[in-house]
Formats: sequence, structure tokens, C-alpha cells
Amino acid sequence: MIDFRYHIVSIVAIFFALGAGVVLGAGPLKGTGADVVQAQAKKDRAALEDARAELIQAQSLDKYRDDYVAKVTAGLTVGKLTGKRVCVVTMPSADGDLTNQVQDTIEAAGGQVTTRIALDSKLFDPGQRQLVEPLVNELVTADVTFPADSTTYQRAGMILARGVAAKEEGKLVDSEATKIISGLTGSKLLSLKPTPKDRCSLAVVVAADPPTPAPDNSSYNDAVDFAEGLDAGSAGVVVAGTPDTAQNGGLLKSLRGDADATKSLSSVDVANMPSGQATIVFALVEQAGGKAGQYGGVDAKNGVAPTAVQAKN
Repeated sequence: MIDFRYHIVSIVAIFFALGAGVVLGAGPLKGTGADVVQAQAKKDRAALEDARAELIQAQSLDKYRDDYVAKVTAGLTVGKLTGKRVCVVTMPSADGDLTNQVQDTIEAAGGQVTTRIALDSKLFDPGQRQLVEPLVNELVTADVTFPADSTTYQRAGMILARGVAAKEEGKLVDSEATKIISGLTGSKLLSLKPTPKDRCSLAVVVAADPPTPAPDNSSYNDAVDFAEGLDAGSAGVVVAGTPDTAQNGGLLKSLRGDADATKSLSSVDVANMPSGQATIVFALVEQAGGKAGQYGGVDAKNGVAPTAVQAKN
């Protein structure tokens, strides 16, 4: 334990140092000290100005890059989704601006967004599983067959797909679909707008950035299963997010760690960039052709985007 004498000595030393500084500052080193301080301040100001200039240049180059990529990729994606109906599904807390950008990209590529579906956090709350399981069984239709080894959330995804999606184009929202939509929205597990008239064939699931502190990757297992179920009842699903979602604590990280999920689901981890938004379109085209891939800049197994051949209409 530090005794009282230690504190006395420390205090005396502090006052001695202060006193010495005052004497030297008022004595023969006064001018020299001021010159040193002024010189250092001048050097710091110059360094700050250089850093500011570099930042402005970097921001300008970033803007140029994004604008250039946006214009170039816009030409590449035009018409890629013509005749395709697409649902946009948002995970709880997904960014609204990012979702708008994804929708705009789909529509610019010729696709029709039939509806936007917002999944409520209650859907994936472990305490609500007792609500999800019986509701899924209640809403199942005669034309939906659950695989024997399917999980509760894979089945829930298949039920949503039966309500808003189909494997083929041109399917209307029939009475069975209306029943499913009413059951899911009435239970407050999700909301959707507008109420669709046509069922989509493809879907984009927009992931939310991980919270702080980041959860364990396994906490997204139910969400991955849900996306798999949605894929099983449609012509294809692309899960899109920012680079953070592909790192520990993110949905895409969990998805890409699931060997079965990556066989059917595609993912794009740079959806916040123009190039990534174009990749979403290419991945949707690829999904419609029965293929899947993991794309982006963070541990993306299949590179930055599907190849030109894969992305052809």
C-alpha cells in the first residue's frame, strides 16, 4: 500500500517542477522557449493544412469514383430485370436509405418492386418462437410441402414466400396468399407496403448493420433459415448489406459460414456502393438462372461480382 509519505514527496516534487518551470520561463530561456513553441505551432498548422488538403482530395476522388461507377454500371444493368417482379424484404433495423437505393437500382434495371416487407424484431425474438411455430402451421396451404428436416424459420420463410412470391412470373395474390399476408401482419411479425397484387419471383433481403456490442454469429441462424425458406418458395433470393454485415457479428458473416445456405442464397456485402448495387442486379439475374454466389469486398468467396457470362439475360 502507498503510504502518506509517498503522497507528500509526490506533491513536493510537483511544486518543485512547477517552480522550476516558472523560473526558467521568466529567466534566460524565456525567449528560446517562446520561439520553440511558436515554431512548433507553425509546424502543426502546416501539417494540419496538408492533412486537410489531402482529405479534400481523397473526398473528391471518392466522389469521382462513385459517380463514375454509378454512371458506368447504370448502363450495364439497364434492362437486366425487365419483366421481373421483385420483393424487397428488410431485416429489423435495416437502414431505410440503403433500402431506397436498392429499390431504385432494381427499378432502374427494369424490375418491378411489388412490395416492401419490413420484418419486425419480434419475429426473431427467441421468446416469440411459441407464437411463430403454431402460426406457421395455421397458415400453411395445400400447395406448400415442408421438408421433413426443415426448421421453424425455414418454414416461416416458405409461408411468407407463398403469400408474396412464386417460382414463376405472373402469379397473382390469390385468396390463400391474402390469408397468409393477413395472418403475418395481424400477428405484428411483419408489415408490408403496398399490399401486392402480383407475387414476385425474386427477392432482395436487406440486412441491418450489427449492433454494438456485436452479437455472436450464431444469433443470425434463424434469420438465415428464414431467407432459405423464402428462397425455396421463389425463383431466388439475394441478401444485401454493408461491409460491416460481412464481418463478425453480421448477418452475411453468418450466412457465408453456412455451407447449405450458400448453395441457394446469394449475398452482396457492398450494397452501400454503386458498384455493389449493380452487383445486386447481376446476382438477381444469376439467381433467376438457378445459380448462387457470394460477392463483395469482405471474404467474398466468388469475387466482386458474377461474370459477364453469368449475368447475361
